[in-house]
Amino acid sequence: MSNWTRQDTRALIEVAEERPRMSVGVVRVIRRHHGEDRLVERMALFEDFVRQTQRQPFVWGASDCSLMVADWCVMNGHSDPAENWRGQYRTEDECRKLLVPRGGLSEVVRACAQLAGLKALHEPEFGCVAVIGSRSNPGRQWSAIWNGRRWAVRWHARGETNWTPFVAPVLGMWRV
Repeated sequence: MSNWTRQDTRALIEVAEERPRMSVGVVRVIRRHHGEDRLVERMALFEDFVRQTQRQPFVWGASDCSLMVADWCVMNGHSDPAENWRGQYRTEDECRKLLVPRGGLSEVVRACAQLAGLKALHEPEFGCVAVIGSRSNPGRQWSAIWNGRRWAVRWHARGETNWTPFVAPVLGMWRV
C-alpha cells in the first residue's frame, strides 16, 4: 500500500470540482481507505458501475448478485470469473441446485476468484469482492462488493432491484 500523495490530493480536488459537494459518506470512505492505490479512480469507477447496473433487471443466471459481482471484476480488467456459470440457471431453485453439490456459494466464488487470479484478503479494501452471510446456512449467503463502509449486494425484493448495503460476516474476500 502506498502513502497518500499530492497527486492523490490533486485527483480528489479535480473530482470535487466536477461534483461540488462531497457527502459525509464519501469523506468517511476516503479517511478509511486513503492509503489504497488508485482510491479516487476506483471510487469513480464503482459509482459508474452501480449507476449502469442499477438500470438492469435482476435475472437469475444473467444479472443476479453473483454475476453482477463478476461483472465488477471484468470492469476492473480481470477475466470473467463466472464465465462458466452464465446462462446455466434461470431461477433461484436452479441456482441452489447447482451450488449445493459444489459446497455452496462461498466455495463456488472462491474457485471463481482463484480462476480469475484474485488475491484473498483479510481486511476489506474499497471495491473488493466477497461472499457474506451465514456459514451454517448456504441459503443465506450473497456475493457482495465493499463500498468503503458496507457490503453492497445486488438485491431484488418487491419487484425492485437495488444495490443494498449489508452488514454480515465475511466468508471469503478478494482484491479486485
